[in-house]
Amino acid sequence: MSLEDVRSQNIQLVTEKALDCFIKNGIANTKVSDIARAAGLTERSVYRYFATKNDLVIAASFCYWERVKEYAAWKLSSHDYAHMSGIEQVSVILNSYASILLIDPEGIRFSLDAEVALFNSGESEKVVNRPPERFEEYTGPLSQAIVLGLSDGTVDSNADIKQLYYNAYDSILGLMQRLTVGVPSVNELDIAERLQAMCRMFTREFAAKS
Repeated sequence: MSLEDVRSQNIQLVTEKALDCFIKNGIANTKVSDIARAAGLTERSVYRYFATKNDLVIAASFCYWERVKEYAAWKLSSHDYAHMSGIEQVSVILNSYASILLIDPEGIRFSLDAEVALFNSGESEKVVNRPPERFEEYTGPLSQAIVLGLSDGTVDSNADIKQLYYNAYDSILGLMQRLTVGVPSVNELDIAERLQAMCRMFTREFAAKS
């Protein structure tokens, strides 16, 4: 194994251990030495790969959202996705995204903590690989479903599609994040039903009007 291979493996290991530590203990309570210990490396070695703790937060954020994308892809694979209309695909995608909170609330809380930490350090713009992907690139599943819906007539061509696209993703994520910090409504309403209701609301906004 080459030195470059070892370096790549160690960077991946440190990134995954950093994510685990941040999720378990919180970003503020996690020291670089804790991450080094979890990875079986020295703190000096970790700093060879990541110059600052913020760099570790950024890398862990990338790692987390890649996990989210993998989960969403797996969730979509359980549906007869290829034979759905565009608006049916939109509904499945939004609900798959919203269901992340129910299986990984700690991860969603980390995503909030990371956004706050990176915003406070002036580096929030560096986390670019989470949903939503840029709408115009049409690489993400939701944008592709919208294009299909526009083609098959099930998505409203008169709607402000780009705004709806970003509002749907950001609103669902914002609700998920709020529900991890104990807002009063957490104990007053059913979480799953709230998320499903938001998904239905956005699906209706995307849908072609009869």
